[in-house]
Amino acid sequence: MNILWKYLKPHRALILFSLLLAAAAQLLNLLDPVIFGKIIDEYATNKNNLPQDELIQGVIYWLLIALGIAILSKLCKAAQEYLTRRTVAKFGMNIFNDGLKQTLRLSFQEFEESRSGTTLSVLQKVKTDAERFINSFINVVFSSLVGIGFLLWYSLNRNWLLVPVFFVGVLMLGSLTGLVSKRIKGIQRSINRETDKQAGVITESLRNIELVKSLGLTFPEIRRLNEQTLKIYDLEMLKAKKVSSLSFLQGNMLNLLKQSILFILLWLIFRRILSTGELIAMQFISTAIFTPLQELGNMIILYREADASLQTFDRLMNKPVEKRPENSVEIDSLVSLRFDQVVFRHKTAGYNSIDNISFKIERGQTIAFVGPSGSGKSTLVKLLVGLYTPVSG
Repeated sequence: MNILWKYLKPHRALILFSLLLAAAAQLLNLLDPVIFGKIIDEYATNKNNLPQDELIQGVIYWLLIALGIAILSKLCKAAQEYLTRRTVAKFGMNIFNDGLKQTLRLSFQEFEESRSGTTLSVLQKVKTDAERFINSFINVVFSSLVGIGFLLWYSLNRNWLLVPVFFVGVLMLGSLTGLVSKRIKGIQRSINRETDKQAGVITESLRNIELVKSLGLTFPEIRRLNEQTLKIYDLEMLKAKKVSSLSFLQGNMLNLLKQSILFILLWLIFRRILSTGELIAMQFISTAIFTPLQELGNMIILYREADASLQTFDRLMNKPVEKRPENSVEIDSLVSLRFDQVVFRHKTAGYNSIDNISFKIERGQTIAFVGPSGSGKSTLVKLLVGLYTPVSG
């Protein structure tokens, strides 16, 4: 994920401000159950035997405070979502543009050996996957962590017995998530690899549709593409099984944690340490926190998708680019052209495409390269215009 931080670093001020707004929105949102619990304890039960006028005034006062806090929370949330979208859009634009720049700077031979559809798929996927992950991290994971911190602080102010339950529950949940996440990682890499391959195959097939149809290869080509799609489907189903297992275990773990918290809260009420209003407030707060955590399985998928896409993008960015010669010689007017024992071999070939070819032509002469298909005519022309660099000669 170093490459993710590299592209987010220029926007760290916006990200930090977005996180602060997300934390403020979550904390303000969690104050609502606390106010509700206070209304239950002091006014609904009327433990102080207040007259009706004071009860109504007190309830209206706290409801107005709750309304103001809710409006402020929504404002913080709206500002946070705008800043997050802006940051993510800038991030996506920069990473896509850098990938495009790197692709166009590759040597022609390197570019020729990779399908254009595959390259485009890599650039689009890394942009989309990273954007989805950043959005989910801020809106789901970070907000839940802030909520857990608030709940721990609220619990410590009431009774320390709730803290070990939270600690053990979060530890078990994290261990379970990490275990399944590692298994999803390898599957996601395979899915990305096959998806990029499919994009390249489809692009080449559509580009050469004239040849496919003229040779009567329409249905064989359909079968070939269907087989590729089936491979991706099988991998997606394997990932779905892992995610379903994670969601099932995670849901049960969260439910066990919630019931354990409820038991301790009731036990504290029996001991007259906690009031009914505080019990209701704690339940509302825990529900507000644990409900987003149930989406942790989907968050893990987004993380692994982004991780796999960023690694593919990193491999693209680490490919050597074509550089201009440092001591290039300027040529004014071309008078003659000579090939002297020129040898060239494609990277993936096991033999020379051009083998010790020599010729010389003067200005005004006309020459023709003649030979059967695959004899190296196109390669020779590409050597002439500088798209290929000879091995020797």
